[in-house]
Amino acid sequence: MSRFRWLPSHTRSLSMLLAVTAALATTASAQRAPAPIQVVDGAWLASHLDDADLVVLQVEMDTSAKTARIPGARMLPYRALVMTRDGLSSELPSPDSLASLFSGLGIAPGALVVATTTHEPPMAARALMTLDVMGHPRLAFLSGGVAQWKRDGRPLATGPARFTRSSYSVRPAAEVVVDAEWISQRQGRGLALIDTRTDGEFDGTGNRSGMPSDGHPAGARQLQWEQVFANVDLHQLQDSATLRRLYTERMRGGDTLVTYCWVGYRASMTYVAARTLGLPVRLYDGSYQDWQRRGLPVLKGTDRQ
Repeated sequence: MSRFRWLPSHTRSLSMLLAVTAALATTASAQRAPAPIQVVDGAWLASHLDDADLVVLQVEMDTSAKTARIPGARMLPYRALVMTRDGLSSELPSPDSLASLFSGLGIAPGALVVATTTHEPPMAARALMTLDVMGHPRLAFLSGGVAQWKRDGRPLATGPARFTRSSYSVRPAAEVVVDAEWISQRQGRGLALIDTRTDGEFDGTGNRSGMPSDGHPAGARQLQWEQVFANVDLHQLQDSATLRRLYTERMRGGDTLVTYCWVGYRASMTYVAARTLGLPVRLYDGSYQDWQRRGLPVLKGTDRQ
C-alpha cells in the first residue's frame, strides 16, 4: 500500500498519479515535520500587506468584481477547491489541477499565504488545508476575517488584484488525506476521530441537507467547528490554550487526529485549528458520506466505543 494518500482508494487512476508524483518527492519532503499554521490578525496583516513574499487569498462563492476584498487579496472561488467524484460531492481535485490553480493565483513556493473569507470560516480553512496537503510550508489563518478588517475601519478594494502567474510545483505530503480503509485499520489503535458534525448527525437522529445520518464510527468524538472560535461571526479563534484543551480532551497521548464531517468542508476547519497547535492531524475527505455509502459500522447515540 502506498504511503501517500490523497484520494479514496477506489479512484485508481488518480491514486496512481499521486503515487508517481509522491515517488518523485525527496525523502526529506516526505518525512517533513511541517511548521504549524500561523494565526494572524488584521493589525499584523495591515502592516505586512506590502511584503513581497505575502499572498492573501480571499475564498468566496462570488469572486466577481463587485465583491469587496482586502487590498491586494487574490480572489479564489471556493468551487475550485472541490469536485464531485464517484458520487462524493466535495473531494479534492487532482494534484495537477491544484498546481495549475495555485500557479494562476501567483503563489510562489516560499510565499506566506494568509487565507480569509467573507463567509463561514471553513471556506478559508479549505484553502489552507488544500495547500497544506500540497506541502506548502508557510500558511496563516486571518483571525477576525474580512468582517473585523472592515469593523476596524481598514480599507477594502474591488476589482481584480494585480499579480504575476507563478509555476507551482506538486509536493504532496505523506498520508495527510486518508480514506475509509486507512481509518478502519487503525480504529482503537492510536487514532482519535474528530467528528465535526451537528448533534443530530453525530448521534444518528438528524440529517444533512435531507440525507439522514445513522450515527458515527466507533471511537469518534464530536467537536463542532464553531467550538474552535471565540467569536464565530468575526472568525476569531479561541486562544491556543483553549484550543489545545478541546483537542486533548478528545485524544490520548500519541494519538493521530483525523477530522471528518459529512463531505470534508466543516472538517477542514477543525483540521486547520489542530494544525495551528502543531498537532499530528489527517483529513478524511470522503467523510461520513463515504463511510455511510460503504455500509461501514456506526454507533447511534453518544456512545464512543
